[in-house]
Amino acid sequence: MSSAHHTDPPKRSSHGLGYALLGGLGITLIAVLLGGAYLTWFLSAQRAPSPAALLPPDTQLYLGLAPTISNMPEVEQLDSLLRDQIGLDDPLQVRDAAIELLGVEYYTHVATWIGGSMAVAVCGLDVQGEASADRLLREGQIVFIIGSRNDPQAQAFLEKHLAARAARGDQIASRQVAGTTIYIQEQGALSPIRAFTLFEHYIIFANRPDVIQAMIERVNTGNANLAQVPTFAEFSAGQSAIAPGGHYSAGDDAAQIALPSLRELLANLAAL
Repeated sequence: MSSAHHTDPPKRSSHGLGYALLGGLGITLIAVLLGGAYLTWFLSAQRAPSPAALLPPDTQLYLGLAPTISNMPEVEQLDSLLRDQIGLDDPLQVRDAAIELLGVEYYTHVATWIGGSMAVAVCGLDVQGEASADRLLREGQIVFIIGSRNDPQAQAFLEKHLAARAARGDQIASRQVAGTTIYIQEQGALSPIRAFTLFEHYIIFANRPDVIQAMIERVNTGNANLAQVPTFAEFSAGQSAIAPGGHYSAGDDAAQIALPSLRELLANLAAL
């Protein structure tokens, strides 16, 4: 006949409980700090200026998408802007060509941060000349403003884009303006993405660095901007999460030159 042997359960170490408690407190503290950092960033993002506040009051053409209800860009709305407002027959081809030009993967390097307002604007183009993409890049100013809902991921996108440009043989310099870094392609053909930066929760591309520098200085000094122009303010009031797309021009003459020039530029992105 066998007898059962009973063993006492092992005693819990008070040290183990202490370490577990400290570990739990540490995780909680990290979560609070990360949550506070995100909240700080989120609140600052909500105070970011509108794209129009970055642009000069004499902007000739502005096409924009206001934030949607989800604060995420809707492909259908972007395609509608490209097709119905700009007049491009194949929006998908334009989007694919843009991603190829940037040298990134959309879902890996763009979808992680893109959100909020988006705009493309044309300035400084003499209405007396021809309408062409080449003239727009040579004589005018073209700027793309893309809202960021996650600046660290937007910065990671810029680093990936810089690596892609270096792999293509582009020579990229940098310029500091009021604490913001502007990246500049020093040589090569005319390009709508010759200069670029991350500023005020926007990724910005332009055909010349002075355009971006003026935008930074405009925000920092409170100089006059497009958002203050009465006709633009009326246009902007009609944009909403329900009807986010819109097209503003400073007049018929400006639109007749700027819009076809922009259309030709976007239609030929694949050739750049």
